[in-house]
Amino acid sequence: MKKFIRPICFGLLVAALVQPVLAQVGAGGGVGGRRMQGQGINYAPLPEVYAVLSIDLQDRTVQLRAADGRTGFVYVGEAVYDLSKLKAGDRIKVDFIVPDDANSELRAASIWPEK
Repeated sequence: MKKFIRPICFGLLVAALVQPVLAQVGAGGGVGGRRMQGQGINYAPLPEVYAVLSIDLQDRTVQLRAADGRTGFVYVGEAVYDLSKLKAGDRIKVDFIVPDDANSELRAASIWPEK
């Protein structure tokens, strides 16, 4: 009986320890703009270079275009970046804040010019 129970217990222990790794790999492991957070998958885009299409200083939003052609508006807090330094056509690298229930809009965590 012990020979039967030990492998089962070992298998369950390994499965419990490997499950978070397999979940991350199965979800893309950060590829394609997915990040793991807590118990689920977070869909905040990974930091990458974007082209600036337009800037709205009053609403503190920037319209960006990714290399694959996707576009979107990103909210930029006052402490994150001085939007007056940007102009259409600039290329910037953006890291995003993970959206949550309270703030579902896409928000920038940091912005820096592409070198």
